[in-house]
Amino acid sequence: MGKQRNGGPRSDQWCGMTPSDRTLSTADVDDVFEALADWRRRAVCHYFARDDLTATDVKTLATAISNQRDASTAGVADTSPSTIQTQLEEEHLPVLHRIGLIDYDERSGAVKYWGSPTVEKWANHAQAVTQRTDF
Repeated sequence: MGKQRNGGPRSDQWCGMTPSDRTLSTADVDDVFEALADWRRRAVCHYFARDDLTATDVKTLATAISNQRDASTAGVADTSPSTIQTQLEEEHLPVLHRIGLIDYDERSGAVKYWGSPTVEKWANHAQAVTQRTDF
């Protein structure tokens, strides 16, 4: 393959530039897709973004996610609130906390959502794709 002529990543124009010089951040992109890699984490983002909420507790969040039924939960054996709550507490909220999308206090169960337009945009896209049946 020859060099691209459109000024893309393999062009002389980009040669020697760091990701920050190009206003790209691999870590940011990786975090967005890690946040959205599981339907429960996508559901957390939807819960807060849908109603423009910023804070709740894990039990309320788990109940709301449990009540949500769509193509992303098809084939999931147990979507009871208690199961979802355990999964959120043990795996998914710590991931979202590490990424910086939420603050999660394990002792009180408080969840504060900081929001991210990029994450919300991709979460909406993922939801639209998983609802399609024409694949």
